[in-house]
Amino acid sequence: MNPLPDDPTRTYRLDAARQQAFTALAALVDDACALLARRLPASAAAAGTHGPIDVVALRALARQRQTAAAQRREVVEAFVLGALVNHDNPAWNPLDPATSRRAQDSPLAALLAGPDEVNESKERQ
Repeated sequence: MNPLPDDPTRTYRLDAARQQAFTALAALVDDACALLARRLPASAAAAGTHGPIDVVALRALARQRQTAAAQRREVVEAFVLGALVNHDNPAWNPLDPATSRRAQDSPLAALLAGPDEVNESKERQ
């Protein structure tokens, strides 16, 4: 049940704010991933290039690098979201999930989740 009547202007502004939040979040994650990639040792980036190089070896190496990049991005996304949700939580420790605020208690998480997910979350409580 929506406590406020449907208002097209409000809906439009909320959708615009949500899109803006997603864009800013994506930019933060991209910047953090780029910073992490620059700080990785060169040996990690060039791992597996010893010996003769053939197409099969290059393809396998490319897959390994894609998998590693996807894993790094996943960790970065979790850390950035955790930091944003817990920006005013002095007890937050990124290595201890028990110290994190619930995502439902964060206005940013509610904005990113959208109205359908927020309503479903409230109904479950």
